[in-house]
Amino acid sequence: MFEKPLDILTEEQVLKIHDQAMTILEETGTDVLYEPAIEMLAKHGQKIEGTRVRWDREFVMEMVAKAPSSFTVRGRNRDRDIHVGGGSQIWMNVGGPPFASDLDEGRRSGNLEAHDRFIKLTHATPLLRCVQSGAVEAVELDVNTRHMDMDYSSIRWSDKPYTAYGTSGPKARDGIELASIVHGGRDAIAETPAFMGIVNPNSPLIWDFRMMDALFAWAEANQPVVVTPFLLAGGTAPVSVSGALSIQVVEALTGVTMVQMVRENAPAMYGSFFTSLDMRTGSPAFGTPESVFAVLAGGQLARHYGLPFRGGGGLCSSNAVDAQAAAETQMMLWATLMAGTDVVLHAAGWLEGGLVGSFEKFALDIELLGWFKRLSEGIGFTDEEMAMETIQQMGPGGLYLEAEHTMNHFKEWLPMNPLFLTPDYSTWDTMGRTSTEQTANVLWKKLLDTYEDPGIDPAVDEELQAYMAKRRSDPVVEEE
Repeated sequence: MFEKPLDILTEEQVLKIHDQAMTILEETGTDVLYEPAIEMLAKHGQKIEGTRVRWDREFVMEMVAKAPSSFTVRGRNRDRDIHVGGGSQIWMNVGGPPFASDLDEGRRSGNLEAHDRFIKLTHATPLLRCVQSGAVEAVELDVNTRHMDMDYSSIRWSDKPYTAYGTSGPKARDGIELASIVHGGRDAIAETPAFMGIVNPNSPLIWDFRMMDALFAWAEANQPVVVTPFLLAGGTAPVSVSGALSIQVVEALTGVTMVQMVRENAPAMYGSFFTSLDMRTGSPAFGTPESVFAVLAGGQLARHYGLPFRGGGGLCSSNAVDAQAAAETQMMLWATLMAGTDVVLHAAGWLEGGLVGSFEKFALDIELLGWFKRLSEGIGFTDEEMAMETIQQMGPGGLYLEAEHTMNHFKEWLPMNPLFLTPDYSTWDTMGRTSTEQTANVLWKKLLDTYEDPGIDPAVDEELQAYMAKRRSDPVVEEE
């Protein structure tokens, strides 16, 4: 259906955003609160005043050009390797919520049990080809070491590629060590990366110590760095979409530049997490026209710079699995598909603006993703699908319910959605007036029942456990 991504900006508008971003780079600059980066930037001739860096536009574009336009991330099962680039649409589960929710246990603090369940659900569906560590926070565990438990969960309960949890340098380095144990050493994961790492500048225009320390660690190990500005129009960026996009370009390109300073040709991505601020509540508003514009424009800007694109997802602001959640999520997923997105975090399970990982919302999103996968495949034009012979057989007034062609293909070409049912009112009333959320509760449990443990080499598992035990005995205590 979509032979090429949707471009919503004219070439003139792309260049206008680019030119303003380059001017911001050179005249306003960014703060970089990380001494190793300041030292590297000084050696590359950038203007440094304390922590303020004013970037030369030609230097930035030269470094950005070194980042590959595509790359591969290995799975523990190499049949599950993913190729990122060219509109690859790599969808994965929600990540980051401090709370979990379902109809059985209600809204509650996240824990490792809920995290494991999300990983198993992600593994069980072929629609999600990558796992996101930190599906919900395991808040019952020590904050200084629980990142390892969540990365281990992603490794142990799935053999798909994953994004690592790391939100700081020490956490990123632990993730690298765990992946090295699984895949046979640092050289192996440097040759074909084992995971992706997410870094977010402290918008607007600040690169803080913790994110920079993680960026350097991942780049040194040649693991893909997904540079993702988190922009709130009217909060951390101008209230206008075009003005905010110029901030996004500055933050994304400076991040990619620093990845290339650390390791030339290391994989890096242009990320977009951009929405508006609801001035009534101060909360992010997802699924708005501004959010849609940002995903579509972000994808186009990423292509302009020759970088793979991370953006979109099944995002919503709703506090319940309701019509608002469905409407906002549909808006975001349409934009995600049409933008030619390569990597899609939070594609399934996101609720309450990202505060909650919802199992019912996961089931809803999986059904929506199935529809979008079908849309991406387009209309088939084989002889069998053109159905000329059947049309001639049925003739005027024919009832195609009687056609052999219908019986042979309706399950394949007219799939019946298990969540969005179509009974008449009387039948629905007799069935107990089951809500979509109640049906979703049944569906995620059915999906979990299909989960098959991929297993793990006992020697590898023993080494992973030994590493984590050693780190727990002497954790790196980070300031919150």
